[in-house]
Amino acid sequence: MQVVAVRTSGLGFELVPAGDGWMFRTAADLGEALLAATRERPQRLPRAVLEALLLIAARQPVTRPEIESYRDAPLPQKTLSTLQEHGLIRPIGRKPVPGQPQLWVTTERFLAMYGVRSLADLDPLLEGLRGPI
Repeated sequence: MQVVAVRTSGLGFELVPAGDGWMFRTAADLGEALLAATRERPQRLPRAVLEALLLIAARQPVTRPEIESYRDAPLPQKTLSTLQEHGLIRPIGRKPVPGQPQLWVTTERFLAMYGVRSLADLDPLLEGLRGPI
């Protein structure tokens, strides 16, 4: 196995002991570069969609009528559909008011895509968006 390890040295992977045998794995010096290359990049979203996403993050759980009230503009269903298709928001039930509108929250994918550990990390950005509607 030493001969194989020497012959494959410098090829981007290494032979290492694993249990009762051996396995190939990414060379340690390439680990960070490989992670960076495969890390999911935030997708470009239209400004109105990003605005709705920030409002959902700041005020969750929130309904579509509440978002429209805060924006002082209609919120097309396509906006919520786009965010849901990208896995950035999800429904968590319905608000117990007349009409029972859907409640929306952000997802773990939202946090991962924008590189934050928790919504608390967004507090400085979202400060002006919180409060009563």
